Amino acid sequence: MTNAHNLFIQAGIYLQQTLGEDLLQEGAWEKGAQLPRYLAQTYDMGKARLAGIEVLLMANKDGVQALPALLKQRALIQKEAGVPVIWVGDTLQAYARKEMVARRMPFIIPFKQAYLPPLGVEFQERALATRVDAKEKLHMATQVFLINALLGNLPDTLNPKEIAMYLGYSLMTMTRIKSELMEHGWLDVGAYKNERIWRLNLQGDALWDAVKPCLQNPVRKRIWLRNPLDKFLQLPLAGLSALAGQTMLGEPPNVVRAIGEMEWRSAQKELAGEQILPEAIEGALELEVWRYAPARTQFKQERNDYVDPYSLLLSLGDMNDDRVQIALTEIGIGVK
Repeated sequence: MTNAHNLFIQAGIYLQQTLGEDLLQEGAWEKGAQLPRYLAQTYDMGKARLAGIEVLLMANKDGVQALPALLKQRALIQKEAGVPVIWVGDTLQAYARKEMVARRMPFIIPFKQAYLPPLGVEFQERALATRVDAKEKLHMATQVFLINALLGNLPDTLNPKEIAMYLGYSLMTMTRIKSELMEHGWLDVGAYKNERIWRLNLQGDALWDAVKPCLQNPVRKRIWLRNPLDKFLQLPLAGLSALAGQTMLGEPPNVVRAIGEMEWRSAQKELAGEQILPEAIEGALELEVWRYAPARTQFKQERNDYVDPYSLLLSLGDMNDDRVQIALTEIGIGVK
């Protein structure tokens, strides 16, 4: 299962980069042994969980299966599994992609394409590098880890398994986080090498000053909702609304709230087309769609009416307004 194992790992990296969600692999599929022999000989399969949804991954053991056979055999496997079955491959011809989309068959081509209708991802096409250069921005999983460290949600000495459980990440993702932290010189593993415990070299404002140039604006896009459902009004305040709620800055014309990419893809199905607006109108809710779920980076054990202050600063730091920049200094995280 070496080739399939590598494909599944690459699929996880790709989804983490594009959707901000981890693909938690949960081992072999027990019912796989009960399938007809020709299916077991053709495909490798593994259980996984994405955005809280149980799925089954499948990949060809050798070569490329004829498309009609692949479509039919995946349907048989899904009927037996009772969960969405996602085909993962290293390449896909245009005609095959068109047919798969027409049949609503989920697939992932790592670092190229993903089509996951059961998860609200109707189409995602993006070419990404498989690693981050030291001078480039950090991957979202590493950013989420660092913000949690800055918020004090993590202990000074870090057990990777415990942190993976807290953040909802796989151990493979923790390995990628470790590589990025070490690449930048922020992680000291030597002092606790035998115990495999991590410790960050910097804390507090010193850590923030070091990592800030490598962090990304969490906002992927902004949209406006007319007559939003109550569930959207329960989202944390973000942007200028969050800043105004915690400083002397005046309230913005439209209330601003934040939602994660995956949560938005699911929630937008409940909206009528005329509710989603490309620009602001009076009374509309401004919605920031984030690269990671805002709940991943909120204070633990506190009421969270607002997004976390570090992500807030990253979302507003480039705004060319003296009043905003002055207000940002009031939230106490060392704006300079």
